Amino acid sequence: MAKNKKRKKTGLSKIDMEKAVSLLNDPLFLYKACRRIGKLGVIGEKRNRVILALAGIARTFPKPPSVLIKGPTSSGKSTLVRAALQLFPPDCVVERAGLSEKALAHGKGSLANKILFIHEYRCGKAAQQLLRLLQSEGKIVHEFTTLGLGKRGTRTVQRVGSPVVITTTTPEVKVFEDDATRFLSSDVDASPSQNLAIVTARAQEPKSVNRKDLPIWQTAMSLLKYKKGDFEHPPKWLKYVAKHLPLDNVRVRRDWDRLLTFSSAIALCRSFGCGQPVDIEFSDYCVAYHVLEPVFASTLRGLPTQEFILAEAVRKLNYQLKRAVTVHEVAKKLNRKEPVVYKHIKRAVRHKLIEYESGTREKNVKRLLAGKEASGFLPHPKLVLKRNPEIGRKVKYVDPFTGKWRKVER
Repeated sequence: MAKNKKRKKTGLSKIDMEKAVSLLNDPLFLYKACRRIGKLGVIGEKRNRVILALAGIARTFPKPPSVLIKGPTSSGKSTLVRAALQLFPPDCVVERAGLSEKALAHGKGSLANKILFIHEYRCGKAAQQLLRLLQSEGKIVHEFTTLGLGKRGTRTVQRVGSPVVITTTTPEVKVFEDDATRFLSSDVDASPSQNLAIVTARAQEPKSVNRKDLPIWQTAMSLLKYKKGDFEHPPKWLKYVAKHLPLDNVRVRRDWDRLLTFSSAIALCRSFGCGQPVDIEFSDYCVAYHVLEPVFASTLRGLPTQEFILAEAVRKLNYQLKRAVTVHEVAKKLNRKEPVVYKHIKRAVRHKLIEYESGTREKNVKRLLAGKEASGFLPHPKLVLKRNPEIGRKVKYVDPFTGKWRKVER
């Protein structure tokens, strides 16, 4: 009887529970999460899929991150967020169309270990002050006036818990600076190639979305929890990374906390079932750099993420080929059409993220070099590895966008 009651509560058979554990033990877990979100109706947006999955996984951490998805109207921001949140147990997701000024204080239940999805940033503006307190302090204590039997008095209500706050906004809506520093801001892909991919997918015969395995994913996500003793012994090489951040900008303090939290979430995925306290490893930093560096750099400089992705591609090609590169080569590496890449290149050159090779060449082909301003937020993993020999000579990690093993070596 006890077993039957347990199965009724979880909704999973013993075999399905074993599938959830097997999923967590798979080195490709993050890649499979990214792919699963895609199968729920999201075209492209692999970077944002992984960011949202990691943010949700970090909901049990002492400092859970918040994410602001930015993009034009009709760019699929809400579709993206809703798809990602389907991987998490419904009882840990709190979805709101909007919030009145004091709603967060009077709401019932703790928001600890929750994901609070506010449809649009502007719909929660009235509650911004209390939301900031939850994000920073994890607690609201609100005193308000009461009137009964002709007598005035006061009562106090309290709400605890720092949720992962996820919301969306459009470029024309002003995000107050106090709010902006509390979110990791990530742009959706609004490029012509992304538009083509979406309209092409919609032109095909509609496919029903398979949700049968979602309870397994939700159980897997519920098993990923921060435990006391985790992340208490940070590696020495993290100090090197910290010293090479853009320390002239005070925002770096909160972005550094976010980087550590996302890296910890990656480590939690990697080490499930090890039975030991979890700490960040260099492979986790490599994954975090691969996913987050363009987003951090974009936020820091106030420039579009796509320009930093382009600049990073140019830098990698410069290193691999030992020369300046052509637009064709960059487009091929990014798997994009040349006219789209060329448009971003002109902007990146203007912002000094990329520069043209000096001199003239045959057929007036302008070749590209990484610009003086191409350095972003985090030091490149190759540089960290080179300067910290205790890490080793070679480190492997799984690319969460492709599922392929990559390596960093001296």
